[in-house]
Amino acid sequence: MRNILRAIILLAVMMPLVFGATGAAQDTFIEERQQQIEERKREIEEQRREQDALQRESLFAITELDVTVAQIEEVDAHLNQVNSWIAAAQTRLESVELSQTVAQKRVADARERAAELDEEIASIRGQLQDQVVQFYLDLVYEPNFLLEDGDPNRNARRQFYVEELGADAQVLIDRLRRAHDDQQASIQQAEQAQTEIVQAQVEIEETLSDLAELQEAQQKLQEEWNRKRRELEERIETEAQASLDIQNEILQNSQAIRDLEAEIAREQDRRRIAELERQRQFQLEEERRQREDRLAELREKENQGQFDNPAFFPPVPGQAGSGFGNRVHPIFGTVRFHFGLDFSGDMGDPIQAAASGTAIQVKYREGYGNTVMIDHGDGWSTLYAHLSSFSVSIGAQVNVGQTIGAIGSTGWSTGPHLHFEVRFEGVPQDPAKYL
Repeated sequence: MRNILRAIILLAVMMPLVFGATGAAQDTFIEERQQQIEERKREIEEQRREQDALQRESLFAITELDVTVAQIEEVDAHLNQVNSWIAAAQTRLESVELSQTVAQKRVADARERAAELDEEIASIRGQLQDQVVQFYLDLVYEPNFLLEDGDPNRNARRQFYVEELGADAQVLIDRLRRAHDDQQASIQQAEQAQTEIVQAQVEIEETLSDLAELQEAQQKLQEEWNRKRRELEERIETEAQASLDIQNEILQNSQAIRDLEAEIAREQDRRRIAELERQRQFQLEEERRQREDRLAELREKENQGQFDNPAFFPPVPGQAGSGFGNRVHPIFGTVRFHFGLDFSGDMGDPIQAAASGTAIQVKYREGYGNTVMIDHGDGWSTLYAHLSSFSVSIGAQVNVGQTIGAIGSTGWSTGPHLHFEVRFEGVPQDPAKYL
Protein backbone atom coordinates (compact mmCIF):
# COMPACT_ATOMS: atom_id res chain seq x y z
CA MET A 1 0.00 0.00 0.00
CA ARG A 2 2.87 2.37 0.87
CA ASN A 3 4.43 1.71 -2.58
CA ILE A 4 1.17 2.62 -4.28
CA LEU A 5 0.91 5.81 -2.22
CA ARG A 6 4.48 6.81 -3.16
CA ALA A 7 3.68 6.17 -6.84
CA ILE A 8 0.60 8.38 -6.61
CA ILE A 9 2.61 11.17 -4.94
CA LEU A 10 5.38 10.90 -7.57
CA LEU A 11 2.82 11.02 -10.39
CA ALA A 12 1.14 14.05 -8.82
CA VAL A 13 4.52 15.82 -8.66
CA MET A 14 5.57 14.93 -12.22
CA MET A 15 2.28 15.76 -13.95
CA PRO A 16 2.46 19.56 -13.37
CA LEU A 17 6.05 19.54 -14.68
CA VAL A 18 5.08 17.64 -17.82
CA PHE A 19 1.92 19.62 -18.35
CA GLY A 20 3.82 22.85 -17.61
CA ALA A 21 6.38 22.14 -20.34
CA THR A 22 3.66 21.19 -22.78
CA GLY A 23 1.61 24.22 -21.77
CA ALA A 24 4.61 26.53 -22.33
CA ALA A 25 5.03 25.24 -25.87
CA GLN A 26 1.33 25.60 -26.47
CA ASP A 27 1.33 29.14 -25.03
CA THR A 28 4.12 30.05 -27.46
CA PHE A 29 2.00 28.70 -30.31
CA ILE A 30 -1.00 30.81 -29.28
CA GLU A 31 1.14 33.91 -28.70
CA GLU A 32 2.59 33.58 -32.19
CA ARG A 33 -0.88 33.28 -33.69
CA GLN A 34 -2.14 36.24 -31.66
CA GLN A 35 0.83 38.33 -32.84
CA GLN A 36 -0.02 37.38 -36.42
CA ILE A 37 -3.63 38.41 -35.77
CA GLU A 38 -2.49 41.79 -34.42
CA GLU A 39 -0.26 42.30 -37.46
CA ARG A 40 -3.17 41.48 -39.75
CA LYS A 41 -5.38 43.90 -37.84
CA ARG A 42 -2.78 46.67 -38.21
CA GLU A 43 -2.59 45.93 -41.92
CA ILE A 44 -6.37 46.14 -42.16
CA GLU A 45 -6.38 49.50 -40.34
CA GLU A 46 -3.73 50.84 -42.70
CA GLN A 47 -5.61 49.50 -45.70
CA ARG A 48 -8.83 51.06 -44.47
CA ARG A 49 -7.11 54.42 -44.03
CA GLU A 50 -5.75 54.10 -47.54
CA GLN A 51 -9.19 53.12 -48.79
CA ASP A 52 -10.75 56.13 -47.03
CA ALA A 53 -8.19 58.41 -48.68
CA LEU A 54 -8.95 56.90 -52.08
CA GLN A 55 -12.67 57.30 -51.48
CA ARG A 56 -12.15 60.96 -50.56
CA GLU A 57 -10.06 61.51 -53.68
CA SER A 58 -12.67 59.69 -55.74
CA LEU A 59 -15.38 61.88 -54.20
CA PHE A 60 -13.39 64.99 -55.09
CA ALA A 61 -12.95 63.67 -58.64
CA ILE A 62 -16.65 62.91 -58.90
CA THR A 63 -17.48 66.42 -57.66
CA GLU A 64 -15.01 67.88 -60.13
CA LEU A 65 -16.54 65.72 -62.84
CA ASP A 66 -19.98 67.03 -61.94
CA VAL A 67 -18.66 70.59 -62.20
CA THR A 68 -16.97 69.71 -65.47
CA VAL A 69 -20.17 68.19 -66.81
CA ALA A 70 -22.05 71.34 -65.83
CA GLN A 71 -19.36 73.44 -67.53
CA ILE A 72 -19.54 71.18 -70.54
CA GLU A 73 -23.27 71.78 -70.65
CA GLU A 74 -22.61 75.53 -70.57
CA VAL A 75 -20.02 75.08 -73.30
CA ASP A 76 -22.53 73.05 -75.29
CA ALA A 77 -25.03 75.87 -74.95
CA HIS A 78 -22.35 78.33 -76.08
CA LEU A 79 -21.43 76.01 -78.91
CA ASN A 80 -25.08 75.86 -79.93
CA GLN A 81 -25.07 79.65 -80.03
CA VAL A 82 -21.83 79.59 -82.00
CA ASN A 83 -23.41 77.08 -84.36
CA SER A 84 -26.33 79.49 -84.78
CA TRP A 85 -23.85 82.25 -85.55
CA ILE A 86 -22.11 79.98 -88.00
CA ALA A 87 -25.43 79.13 -89.66
CA ALA A 88 -26.36 82.83 -89.84
CA ALA A 89 -22.91 83.66 -91.24
CA GLN A 90 -23.28 80.93 -93.82
CA THR A 91 -26.73 82.28 -94.76
CA ARG A 92 -25.25 85.79 -94.98
CA LEU A 93 -22.41 84.41 -97.06
CA GLU A 94 -24.85 82.79 -99.45
CA SER A 95 -26.81 86.08 -99.65
CA VAL A 96 -23.64 88.08 -100.29
CA GLU A 97 -22.50 85.61 -102.89
CA LEU A 98 -25.93 85.91 -104.56
CA SER A 99 -25.71 89.72 -104.38
CA GLN A 100 -22.23 89.51 -105.86
CA THR A 101 -23.53 87.41 -108.74
CA VAL A 102 -26.36 89.90 -109.37
CA ALA A 103 -23.92 92.84 -109.22
CA GLN A 104 -21.60 91.10 -111.65
CA LYS A 105 -24.59 90.64 -114.00
CA ARG A 106 -25.43 94.30 -113.63
CA VAL A 107 -21.87 95.33 -114.45
CA ALA A 108 -21.90 93.14 -117.53
CA ASP A 109 -25.27 94.54 -118.63
CA ALA A 110 -24.16 98.14 -118.01
CA ARG A 111 -20.97 97.65 -119.95
CA GLU A 112 -22.90 96.06 -122.78
CA ARG A 113 -25.38 99.01 -122.78
CA ALA A 114 -22.50 101.49 -122.73
CA ALA A 115 -21.00 99.77 -125.75
CA GLU A 116 -24.34 99.96 -127.54
CA LEU A 117 -24.61 103.68 -126.70
CA ASP A 118 -21.12 104.25 -128.04
CA GLU A 119 -22.30 102.95 -131.38
CA GLU A 120 -25.47 105.02 -131.22
CA ILE A 121 -23.52 108.18 -130.36
CA ALA A 122 -21.14 107.54 -133.22
CA SER A 123 -24.11 107.07 -135.56
CA ILE A 124 -25.75 110.28 -134.37
CA ARG A 125 -22.55 112.20 -134.75
CA GLY A 126 -22.20 110.86 -138.29
CA GLN A 127 -25.72 111.97 -139.19
CA LEU A 128 -25.05 115.44 -137.78
CA GLN A 129 -21.90 115.71 -139.78
CA ASP A 130 -23.71 114.59 -142.94
CA GLN A 131 -26.48 117.18 -142.47
CA VAL A 132 -24.04 119.99 -141.81
CA VAL A 133 -22.02 119.13 -144.88
CA GLN A 134 -25.11 118.91 -147.10
CA PHE A 135 -26.44 122.16 -145.81
CA TYR A 136 -23.15 123.78 -146.36
CA LEU A 137 -22.95 122.57 -149.94
CA ASP A 138 -26.45 123.79 -150.70
CA LEU A 139 -25.59 127.23 -149.51
CA VAL A 140 -22.34 127.36 -151.32
CA TYR A 141 -23.85 126.60 -154.67
CA GLU A 142 -26.54 129.25 -154.21
CA PRO A 143 -25.09 132.71 -155.17
CA ASN A 144 -24.77 135.27 -152.44
CA PHE A 145 -26.30 132.82 -149.98
CA LEU A 146 -24.30 134.09 -147.17
CA LEU A 147 -24.61 137.72 -148.17
CA GLU A 148 -27.22 140.20 -147.17
CA ASP A 149 -28.06 141.35 -150.70
CA GLY A 150 -31.46 142.69 -149.91
CA ASP A 151 -33.24 139.89 -151.77
CA PRO A 152 -36.09 138.94 -149.54
CA ASN A 153 -36.66 135.52 -151.19
CA ARG A 154 -33.08 134.54 -150.82
CA ASN A 155 -33.02 135.67 -147.23
CA ALA A 156 -36.17 133.75 -146.51
CA ARG A 157 -34.77 130.67 -148.13
CA ARG A 158 -31.57 130.99 -146.13
CA GLN A 159 -33.53 131.39 -142.92
CA PHE A 160 -35.56 128.26 -143.84
CA TYR A 161 -32.42 126.19 -144.34
CA VAL A 162 -31.00 127.40 -141.12
CA GLU A 163 -34.21 126.61 -139.27
CA GLU A 164 -34.55 123.21 -140.96
CA LEU A 165 -31.00 122.37 -140.17
CA GLY A 166 -31.52 123.53 -136.59
CA ALA A 167 -34.57 121.37 -136.05
CA ASP A 168 -32.91 118.24 -137.37
CA ALA A 169 -29.76 119.00 -135.52
CA GLN A 170 -31.68 119.60 -132.29
CA VAL A 171 -33.30 116.20 -132.58
CA LEU A 172 -29.96 114.56 -133.14
CA ILE A 173 -28.38 116.61 -130.40
CA ASP A 174 -31.14 115.59 -127.98
CA ARG A 175 -30.70 112.01 -128.98
CA LEU A 176 -26.95 112.38 -128.53
CA ARG A 177 -27.42 113.96 -125.11
CA ARG A 178 -29.76 111.22 -123.96
CA ALA A 179 -27.41 108.51 -125.23
CA HIS A 180 -24.54 110.18 -123.45
CA ASP A 181 -26.52 110.47 -120.23
CA ASP A 182 -27.60 106.84 -120.47
CA GLN A 183 -24.01 105.87 -121.08
CA GLN A 184 -22.84 107.81 -118.04
CA ALA A 185 -25.62 106.25 -115.94
CA SER A 186 -24.65 102.79 -117.14
CA ILE A 187 -21.02 103.48 -116.34
CA GLN A 188 -21.98 104.79 -112.92
CA GLN A 189 -24.16 101.72 -112.27
CA ALA A 190 -21.30 99.49 -113.40
CA GLU A 191 -18.91 101.32 -111.05
CA GLN A 192 -21.43 101.10 -108.18
CA ALA A 193 -22.00 97.41 -108.86
CA GLN A 194 -18.24 96.87 -108.98
CA THR A 195 -17.91 98.61 -105.61
CA GLU A 196 -20.63 96.39 -104.24
CA ILE A 197 -18.77 93.38 -105.60
CA VAL A 198 -15.56 94.48 -103.89
CA GLN A 199 -17.46 95.11 -100.60
CA ALA A 200 -19.21 91.76 -100.90
CA GLN A 201 -15.86 90.06 -101.49
CA VAL A 202 -14.41 91.76 -98.42
CA GLU A 203 -17.48 90.73 -96.39
CA ILE A 204 -17.20 87.18 -97.71
CA GLU A 205 -13.54 87.01 -96.72
CA GLU A 206 -14.28 88.45 -93.27
CA THR A 207 -17.19 86.04 -92.78
CA LEU A 208 -15.04 83.11 -93.87
CA SER A 209 -12.33 84.25 -91.45
CA ASP A 210 -14.88 84.54 -88.61
CA LEU A 211 -16.24 81.12 -89.47
CA ALA A 212 -12.76 79.63 -89.42
CA GLU A 213 -11.98 81.24 -86.05
CA LEU A 214 -15.30 80.14 -84.56
CA GLN A 215 -14.88 76.61 -85.84
CA GLU A 216 -11.30 76.44 -84.57
CA ALA A 217 -12.33 77.78 -81.15
CA GLN A 218 -15.22 75.34 -81.08
CA GLN A 219 -12.97 72.39 -81.89
CA LYS A 220 -10.32 73.39 -79.33
CA LEU A 221 -12.90 73.95 -76.62
CA GLN A 222 -14.61 70.63 -77.31
CA GLU A 223 -11.28 68.78 -77.40
CA GLU A 224 -10.17 70.37 -74.11
CA TRP A 225 -13.38 69.46 -72.28
CA ASN A 226 -13.38 65.97 -73.73
CA ARG A 227 -9.76 65.50 -72.60
CA LYS A 228 -10.52 66.74 -69.10
CA ARG A 229 -13.61 64.56 -68.87
CA ARG A 230 -11.67 61.48 -70.01
CA GLU A 231 -8.94 62.22 -67.45
CA LEU A 232 -11.50 62.54 -64.63
CA GLU A 233 -13.34 59.39 -65.69
CA GLU A 234 -10.06 57.45 -65.91
CA ARG A 235 -9.03 58.83 -62.52
CA ILE A 236 -12.35 57.81 -60.95
CA GLU A 237 -12.11 54.36 -62.54
CA THR A 238 -8.50 53.91 -61.38
CA GLU A 239 -9.33 54.99 -57.83
CA ALA A 240 -12.40 52.74 -57.79
CA GLN A 241 -10.27 49.78 -58.91
CA ALA A 242 -7.62 50.64 -56.33
CA SER A 243 -10.31 50.84 -53.64
CA LEU A 244 -11.68 47.49 -54.80
CA ASP A 245 -8.18 45.96 -54.65
CA ILE A 246 -7.75 47.28 -51.11
CA GLN A 247 -11.16 45.91 -50.17
CA ASN A 248 -10.10 42.52 -51.49
CA GLU A 249 -6.89 42.74 -49.43
CA ILE A 250 -8.95 43.67 -46.36
CA LEU A 251 -11.19 40.66 -47.00
CA GLN A 252 -8.12 38.46 -47.39
CA ASN A 253 -6.63 39.76 -44.14
CA SER A 254 -10.00 39.39 -42.41
CA GLN A 255 -10.17 35.82 -43.65
CA ALA A 256 -6.60 35.25 -42.49
CA ILE A 257 -7.58 36.60 -39.04
CA ARG A 258 -10.59 34.29 -38.96
CA ASP A 259 -8.36 31.40 -39.97
CA LEU A 260 -5.85 32.26 -37.23
CA GLU A 261 -8.65 32.65 -34.69
CA ALA A 262 -10.08 29.34 -35.81
CA GLU A 263 -6.61 27.81 -35.50
CA ILE A 264 -6.31 29.24 -31.99
CA ALA A 265 -9.81 27.97 -31.16
CA ARG A 266 -8.89 24.53 -32.51
CA GLU A 267 -5.69 24.60 -30.47
CA GLN A 268 -7.64 25.65 -27.38
CA ASP A 269 -10.21 22.94 -28.06
CA ARG A 270 -7.39 20.46 -28.57
CA ARG A 271 -5.86 21.59 -25.29
CA ARG A 272 -9.19 21.39 -23.51
CA ILE A 273 -9.86 17.95 -24.96
CA ALA A 274 -6.30 16.88 -24.15
CA GLU A 275 -6.68 18.23 -20.63
CA LEU A 276 -10.00 16.45 -20.26
CA GLU A 277 -8.41 13.32 -21.67
CA ARG A 278 -5.50 13.68 -19.24
CA GLN A 279 -7.94 14.16 -16.42
CA ARG A 280 -9.97 11.22 -17.64
CA GLN A 281 -6.87 9.09 -17.98
CA PHE A 282 -5.71 10.25 -14.59
CA GLN A 283 -9.15 9.45 -13.15
CA LEU A 284 -9.18 6.10 -14.94
CA GLU A 285 -5.68 5.41 -13.68
CA GLU A 286 -6.76 6.39 -10.21
CA GLU A 287 -9.85 4.20 -10.49
CA ARG A 288 -7.70 1.40 -11.87
CA ARG A 289 -5.33 1.70 -8.92
CA GLN A 290 -8.26 1.83 -6.53
CA ARG A 291 -9.79 -1.20 -8.24
CA GLU A 292 -6.47 -3.00 -8.04
CA ASP A 293 -6.14 -2.04 -4.38
CA ARG A 294 -9.69 -3.17 -3.68
CA LEU A 295 -9.18 -6.33 -5.68
CA ALA A 296 -5.92 -7.03 -3.85
CA GLU A 297 -7.68 -6.41 -0.57
CA LEU A 298 -10.54 -8.73 -1.46
CA ARG A 299 -8.15 -11.42 -2.65
CA GLU A 300 -6.10 -11.08 0.51
CA LYS A 301 -9.23 -11.47 2.62
CA GLU A 302 -10.30 -14.47 0.59
CA ASN A 303 -6.88 -16.03 1.04
CA GLN A 304 -7.14 -15.46 4.75
CA GLY A 305 -10.70 -16.77 4.82
CA GLN A 306 -12.01 -13.36 5.88
CA PHE A 307 -14.31 -12.73 2.84
CA ASP A 308 -17.90 -12.23 3.92
CA ASN A 309 -20.66 -11.80 1.35
CA PRO A 310 -22.06 -9.51 0.31
CA ALA A 311 -19.06 -7.34 -0.69
CA PHE A 312 -18.64 -7.22 -4.50
CA PHE A 313 -15.98 -5.78 -6.75
CA PRO A 314 -17.30 -3.43 -9.56
CA PRO A 315 -17.23 -5.54 -12.76
CA VAL A 316 -16.16 -2.53 -14.94
CA PRO A 317 -14.68 0.88 -14.16
CA GLY A 318 -16.80 4.00 -14.07
CA GLN A 319 -20.13 5.05 -12.69
CA ALA A 320 -23.35 3.15 -13.26
CA GLY A 321 -26.13 4.67 -15.31
CA SER A 322 -29.65 3.30 -15.24
CA GLY A 323 -30.26 2.03 -11.70
CA PHE A 324 -32.34 -0.51 -9.83
CA GLY A 325 -36.11 0.09 -9.90
CA ASN A 326 -38.91 1.20 -12.21
CA ARG A 327 -37.99 2.95 -15.45
CA VAL A 328 -39.28 3.49 -18.99
CA HIS A 329 -37.90 0.68 -21.10
CA PRO A 330 -35.64 2.14 -23.81
CA ILE A 331 -37.00 -0.27 -26.45
CA PHE A 332 -40.63 -0.88 -25.55
CA GLY A 333 -41.36 2.56 -24.11
CA THR A 334 -43.34 1.14 -21.18
CA VAL A 335 -42.61 1.34 -17.46
CA ARG A 336 -40.83 -1.81 -16.33
CA PHE A 337 -38.80 -2.80 -13.29
CA HIS A 338 -35.04 -2.74 -13.86
CA PHE A 339 -33.37 -5.49 -11.80
CA GLY A 340 -29.78 -4.29 -11.99
CA LEU A 341 -27.30 -1.55 -12.85
CA ASP A 342 -26.21 -0.55 -16.36
CA PHE A 343 -22.54 0.35 -16.82
CA SER A 344 -21.52 2.22 -19.97
CA GLY A 345 -18.49 1.12 -21.92
CA ASP A 346 -17.04 0.53 -25.36
CA MET A 347 -17.60 -2.58 -27.40
CA GLY A 348 -15.04 -5.20 -26.34
CA ASP A 349 -14.08 -3.65 -22.97
CA PRO A 350 -13.25 -6.43 -20.45
CA ILE A 351 -15.71 -7.47 -17.73
CA GLN A 352 -14.31 -8.73 -14.39
CA ALA A 353 -15.91 -11.07 -11.88
CA ALA A 354 -17.37 -9.20 -8.89
CA ALA A 355 -16.34 -12.00 -6.54
CA SER A 356 -14.90 -15.51 -6.65
CA GLY A 357 -17.21 -18.38 -7.41
CA THR A 358 -18.38 -20.90 -9.99
CA ALA A 359 -19.74 -20.05 -13.46
CA ILE A 360 -23.17 -21.66 -13.39
CA GLN A 361 -24.51 -20.13 -16.59
CA VAL A 362 -22.73 -19.15 -19.81
CA LYS A 363 -25.23 -18.80 -22.66
CA TYR A 364 -27.51 -16.58 -24.72
CA ARG A 365 -30.77 -15.64 -23.02
CA GLU A 366 -33.71 -13.80 -24.58
CA GLY A 367 -33.66 -10.18 -23.52
CA TYR A 368 -30.32 -10.55 -21.68
CA GLY A 369 -28.38 -11.64 -24.74
CA ASN A 370 -25.06 -13.34 -23.99
CA THR A 371 -25.14 -13.93 -20.25
CA VAL A 372 -22.75 -15.15 -17.55
CA MET A 373 -23.97 -16.04 -14.05
CA ILE A 374 -21.61 -16.81 -11.13
CA ASP A 375 -22.55 -18.53 -7.90
CA HIS A 376 -20.63 -17.11 -4.90
CA GLY A 377 -22.08 -19.42 -2.23
CA ASP A 378 -24.37 -18.80 0.72
CA GLY A 379 -27.24 -17.95 -1.70
CA TRP A 380 -25.41 -15.05 -3.41
CA SER A 381 -24.91 -14.83 -7.18
CA THR A 382 -24.13 -12.18 -9.83
CA LEU A 383 -25.36 -11.85 -13.44
CA TYR A 384 -23.61 -10.18 -16.40
CA ALA A 385 -25.71 -9.54 -19.58
CA HIS A 386 -25.47 -8.23 -23.20
CA LEU A 387 -21.88 -9.55 -23.55
CA SER A 388 -20.22 -9.55 -26.95
CA SER A 389 -18.08 -12.61 -26.04
CA PHE A 390 -17.33 -15.10 -23.24
CA SER A 391 -14.02 -15.68 -21.48
CA VAL A 392 -15.15 -18.51 -19.18
CA SER A 393 -17.09 -21.71 -19.62
CA ILE A 394 -19.82 -23.21 -17.52
CA GLY A 395 -18.56 -24.91 -14.33
CA ALA A 396 -15.29 -22.97 -14.32
CA GLN A 397 -13.91 -21.66 -11.02
CA VAL A 398 -13.63 -17.88 -11.22
CA ASN A 399 -11.50 -15.62 -9.03
CA VAL A 400 -12.52 -12.10 -8.10
CA GLY A 401 -11.29 -9.64 -10.79
CA GLN A 402 -10.90 -12.35 -13.42
CA THR A 403 -12.08 -11.42 -16.94
CA ILE A 404 -15.21 -13.37 -17.76
CA GLY A 405 -16.25 -11.68 -21.04
CA ALA A 406 -16.45 -8.44 -23.00
CA ILE A 407 -19.00 -5.60 -23.18
CA GLY A 408 -21.45 -5.91 -26.08
CA SER A 409 -24.98 -5.07 -27.21
CA THR A 410 -26.67 -8.47 -27.58
CA GLY A 411 -30.28 -9.07 -26.59
CA TRP A 412 -32.62 -6.16 -25.91
CA SER A 413 -30.00 -3.45 -26.01
CA THR A 414 -29.73 -0.02 -27.62
CA GLY A 415 -25.94 0.13 -27.45
CA PRO A 416 -22.79 -1.34 -25.87
CA HIS A 417 -23.12 -1.61 -22.09
CA LEU A 418 -23.09 -4.09 -19.21
CA HIS A 419 -26.24 -5.05 -17.35
CA PHE A 420 -25.14 -6.24 -13.85
CA GLU A 421 -27.34 -7.91 -11.22
CA VAL A 422 -26.79 -9.08 -7.64
CA ARG A 423 -29.14 -11.85 -6.45
CA PHE A 424 -29.74 -13.48 -3.06
CA GLU A 425 -31.43 -16.85 -3.21
CA GLY A 426 -32.52 -15.95 -6.75
CA VAL A 427 -34.14 -12.63 -5.80
CA PRO A 428 -32.56 -9.52 -7.42
CA GLN A 429 -31.07 -6.98 -4.98
CA ASP A 430 -29.97 -3.41 -5.54
CA PRO A 431 -26.34 -3.83 -6.64
CA ALA A 432 -25.44 -0.31 -5.48
CA LYS A 433 -25.77 -1.42 -1.87
CA TYR A 434 -23.11 -4.13 -2.24
CA LEU A 435 -20.44 -2.65 -4.49
